[in-house]
Amino acid sequence: MGRAWTKIDIFTSSEGVEPLSSALSDLGHHSLSIVDAADFENLMDGKYGAWDYTDPELLKLRDAETTVTLYLSEDAQGHESLKAIQEMLSQLKATDLTRSFGRLDCSTSSIKDENWAESWKESYEPIPIGEKLIVCPTWIECDPGRRIMLRIDPGMAFGTGYNETTRMCLEALEKMVVEGNSVLDIGCGSGILSIAALLFGANSAFGIDIDEIAIKTAKENADINGVSTQSKFTCCTLTDVENETHDIVCANLSADVILSLMPEIPRFLKNEGVLILSGIIKNREQDILNALLDVGFSILKHKEENGWLCIVLNIFKGNNH
Repeated sequence: MGRAWTKIDIFTSSEGVEPLSSALSDLGHHSLSIVDAADFENLMDGKYGAWDYTDPELLKLRDAETTVTLYLSEDAQGHESLKAIQEMLSQLKATDLTRSFGRLDCSTSSIKDENWAESWKESYEPIPIGEKLIVCPTWIECDPGRRIMLRIDPGMAFGTGYNETTRMCLEALEKMVVEGNSVLDIGCGSGILSIAALLFGANSAFGIDIDEIAIKTAKENADINGVSTQSKFTCCTLTDVENETHDIVCANLSADVILSLMPEIPRFLKNEGVLILSGIIKNREQDILNALLDVGFSILKHKEENGWLCIVLNIFKGNNH
């Protein structure tokens, strides 16, 4: 019998997405699906790059109520998490005196493992990212035009390109990958960052994750995109990885996880290698910057989108800090 999950839909507004996502992240929920009517306007206005493909389903987004969706295991831990979310929503409502965050109500529904992918598919459409890439779900046909097509089926793994944190990582990779690079993807999820790096010209990509389902999904997505021979995905922690340096290291994780990994990360980077960090909430920015300076990084690029940060850095191992 498939494992049971509880789907949580939280109804908010475009203005409420950032504070709600931040509050959920503080509770340990980082894998969120967001449907926002504002995204339709941004897409049509070209804020996600040149785009001339319009699916009729996209028109539904224009009139959609902004919704943040997450999934909890249907067990005692999941029930406790749901209570914590409901309490957080009550507190957030109390602080939202102008009601600018929407109604902040939530609805729940039960699904099985075998229905998980189908429930996620309802809100996915092809999305152009940066100047070169288009991320297209495997179950949708689309014409990439002059863009590089990345086909993705995330299943239960994190990483689709719809979340700001993943999208900013993809944009950073587009700018930083040089032909022949090697890439380490810490917390690879669906494998989207590793696969994109290879499509941008990297020679090899090594993704790690502590979730076996993510590793299975990443391998399947690499095969779909024709990069299986250049990629490797392993279920392990960073401390289990052998010392091997890379040109680029990506970590799209929560601030606390990044901070815990910071002492280890430099040993996996070549001198003057590039580190791409995302998944950081704005109010944890200074914590991350302090830790980065302590281990010898210098900032190259810094981007914020809807309260989430992506930081691109260099490390100079010959320097004394």
